[in-house]
Amino acid sequence: MRTSVRVSCMIALAMITLTLLLAAPVFADVGTLNFIKSTPKSGATNVPIDNVGVKLFFDGDVTNESVWAANSKCFKLTDPKGNVVDSLAYAGQKPGEQGYILVIAKPTPASAGQPGQLLQKSSYLLTVSGDLASATGAKLGEDIKIDFTTMDMAANSRLSMIIMVVMMVAVIALMVLNNWRKMKAEAEAAALLKANPYRIAKEKSISVDEARALIDKAKEKNQKQLDKVGGKAPEPEERKSAAPRLEHKKKAKKTHKVSGPRPVSEGGSKYKSGRKAEKERKARVDAARKAASGQAKTGSGAKKSSKSKGKKK
Repeated sequence: MRTSVRVSCMIALAMITLTLLLAAPVFADVGTLNFIKSTPKSGATNVPIDNVGVKLFFDGDVTNESVWAANSKCFKLTDPKGNVVDSLAYAGQKPGEQGYILVIAKPTPASAGQPGQLLQKSSYLLTVSGDLASATGAKLGEDIKIDFTTMDMAANSRLSMIIMVVMMVAVIALMVLNNWRKMKAEAEAAALLKANPYRIAKEKSISVDEARALIDKAKEKNQKQLDKVGGKAPEPEERKSAAPRLEHKKKAKKTHKVSGPRPVSEGGSKYKSGRKAEKERKARVDAARKAASGQAKTGSGAKKSSKSKGKKK
């Protein structure tokens, strides 16, 4: 009797244990459904007004075919006045995206914006219903609210303009600085080209070899600077002897031969040289003397004629 009772108890205990083991996975699968994060986050600002989409992430399979028909209706987007904005929910399609949902806004044409855009500088609210469920049957239990503010397009345009101007100024400044460095390096290269090791040796009280070593080191440093800024060192000028240049000048010089001296008056000049003036003065004196002597002879002839006439009378 006792043995049969014991056997019956053991069988009953085994059945209860088996029932609990089979029921445990069922209860465990239900579990809970939690909201992880959203992009943009709740309270975000400067959200673009074009193609607005809110990414939602959960810790359960909320895109399963068994629950998606109901879950796709658990989202509501409202504008600042509380009016509902048309939206569509899309389930994640890639592996591992069972807990990912994208809600895209589809606004109607508005007076303050273009068709398909949200209003700028306005607050919107996305509400996720607590009835959202996973494939195991777990639900959120309470509504999730995500608010965000759209971008101020005028301020954004001003900011973009400022950034563009700053970038242009920076580029011009860099170009000027690089050009200045280039000119400086090229000028230094030209100076090093004319560097005199003997003078440097005398100024620094060092040997000529040490002076040449200093010049070579400076040239090496200068070449690195030229390569950095894209400069070019001037080529050394070839030294030429003075004899060929003098001979070239002699060949280039032309000589003119004349048949004899000519007066400057032929060239249109009215200048009279000293010899010519003296010659003209002597000619005038001689002419005056001749004129005076002629008059004297004429006077003496007249006297003689008058005397002869008196004698005849």
